[in-house]
Amino acid sequence: MNLENLSDSEVSTLIKSFKICQKKISSNTPMIGKIKDDTPVTDDKNGIEYKLHRYRNVFDENRFSLHIRFKNTNDMLIRIDIHNGTHINPDGTKIGENHMHTYKRIEGVLEKDKIATELPKEINDLSSLFTVLSQFLDYTNTHEV
Repeated sequence: MNLENLSDSEVSTLIKSFKICQKKISSNTPMIGKIKDDTPVTDDKNGIEYKLHRYRNVFDENRFSLHIRFKNTNDMLIRIDIHNGTHINPDGTKIGENHMHTYKRIEGVLEKDKIATELPKEINDLSSLFTVLSQFLDYTNTHEV
């Protein structure tokens, strides 16, 4: 699998593939204020190393994002943005402030953040970073040690 040129089908397979955190996700997390950390994650079946990235805005604890990124390139496999403003896709469609980005190549070009979609139905309790994190881990089949 060429991680620099994944098809939509391969992206879907990797999102659903069993992944495990190589250390415990930090529990020393403030209830308010900035969070910015990475947890190493591996997918042994596909031989891929990722990092689970958490970011919460310093001023607005309701605004945050969760990512699974390829360790070597830092390109995202998947990212969700919560309370991050309306996203406008290149075709003009508007996606609400809670949305998802996935690895997407169009005509051979990695379109990193350009295209957003609605959150999947499995991610529906947006009350805190902690509830969304739990749902995100389930959705991406990522397990803590």
